Amino acid sequence: MSFDYVASTNNGRVVRGTSDLLSREAVIEDLEAHGYIVVSVTRGRRVAHLFGRISTGLLGRVNFLEKVLFAKHLSLMLRAGLTVAEGMEVLTEQAQTWYFRFVLESLHNDVLSGETFANALLKFPKVFPPYMVNVIAAGEMSGTLEGNLSHLAGQLTKEHELRQRVKSALMYPCIVLGVALVIGYLFAIYVIPQVAALFTGLKGADLPPLTVGMLAIANFLRKYTLESLFGLAFGVWFVLWFLRQKFMHKYTHAAILRLPIVGKIARDINLARFSLVLGTLLKSGVDILMACRVTATVVENYHYRVAIEQMVQDMTIGKPISEALAARPDLFPKVTNRMLGVGERTGKLDEVLDYLSEFYQLEVETAMRNLSTLLEPVLLLVIGVVALLLAMSILMPIYGFITSIRKI
Repeated sequence: MSFDYVASTNNGRVVRGTSDLLSREAVIEDLEAHGYIVVSVTRGRRVAHLFGRISTGLLGRVNFLEKVLFAKHLSLMLRAGLTVAEGMEVLTEQAQTWYFRFVLESLHNDVLSGETFANALLKFPKVFPPYMVNVIAAGEMSGTLEGNLSHLAGQLTKEHELRQRVKSALMYPCIVLGVALVIGYLFAIYVIPQVAALFTGLKGADLPPLTVGMLAIANFLRKYTLESLFGLAFGVWFVLWFLRQKFMHKYTHAAILRLPIVGKIARDINLARFSLVLGTLLKSGVDILMACRVTATVVENYHYRVAIEQMVQDMTIGKPISEALAARPDLFPKVTNRMLGVGERTGKLDEVLDYLSEFYQLEVETAMRNLSTLLEPVLLLVIGVVALLLAMSILMPIYGFITSIRKI
């Protein structure tokens, strides 16, 4: 039998591995003897982790709303006096998707076999992110699992609302641009060739360069319709895939932060998530260093993640959070650092983080509304330019033809 372990060194580096010792206690003693701080030791989960990753990618996904309801309903059932195993059994029966039912059944069986709830969640790292696992692990160790799940449900609800605001604000521009592209595509394929055909047969009628270019594009699209659509879709997919690769995050995320309006929205989103997750972990009883390490894995922007990881290293040598973050005023405003400093001195850091998360979520909501308002004239301008080019490609040969007739 083998055991998978997660441990931490004195400088905060996380180490994962497998041990072939005979018992869990022997693995813990061996790790501590080598100077490691034990985070978790689980029984033979290499295959389980692999199966969890494969099944998440191939069999299905668990959407964010299902995670919110999972934490909220389990919290209510524990408050009503049910055990974790009984709560998991009820949630399994109520699961809306078959894949989530499969996940819950696996968790139920692991809990019944004696595993801790947090260790059972580690089987599905793509479904349950690190901050969820750490909040639940802290609740199990301190006997406050019901309260921690309640905090977690509130945090997930706020994050879900934040995501919905961003999606709803971006939906209108995407729809308008999509419709404009479809109309322009159909116009270029069916309208321009028919108009241009009226003039190509006339002796001495020369088409203007704009019409010739539009006609060449239209002919190409008509001749290679499927190929052009496939090539365009593949090109867009490849560019997005390339920009999302980890080695590109350092550059793409920096470019996003430098954009005039989008950069502020990106900062506010990352600050809201930083405050929300860190505050929830601290209220749930997670150690501040572990809470900061987990928060670093949650923020989406590469440069915020690096800044928080550096903050953890500074905290290990005795620096407070506010002082550790002061080195990056471009990412963490001075007002935020001052408020964090006040929270540390008064012992109310979690309350300050709650206030900051609400503040930055409100800032995101306001900025997204303003972005939608600003995008409307920009979209109208873009669509107007495209419509003008299409109209000119038709009107210019007509005007040229009329001019040539007058000269006769």
